[in-house]
Amino acid sequence: MSEPSRDEIYEKICELLKPYNPQNRPIKMSSGIMSDLEVDSTAVFDIIMGLEDHYDISIPMEMVSDIKTVGELTTAIMGLTAS
Repeated sequence: MSEPSRDEIYEKICELLKPYNPQNRPIKMSSGIMSDLEVDSTAVFDIIMGLEDHYDISIPMEMVSDIKTVGELTTAIMGLTAS
């Protein structure tokens, strides 16, 4: 399986964020997941689990607590999917 590109990961994150973004705010790399998009911590865990299932990876809790923006999440997923 080839590594997903930054754009593919970003698109997947946007897809997973969609149900939690009823105001349809623009999702940018710089968007704060909880601050700008107002996603609560329960929803963040749902999104993380969705990414773990989709990419067959495990995202450490310490890493999750450090992730604030969509770009940071994208970078973290890229690092975990790199072979």
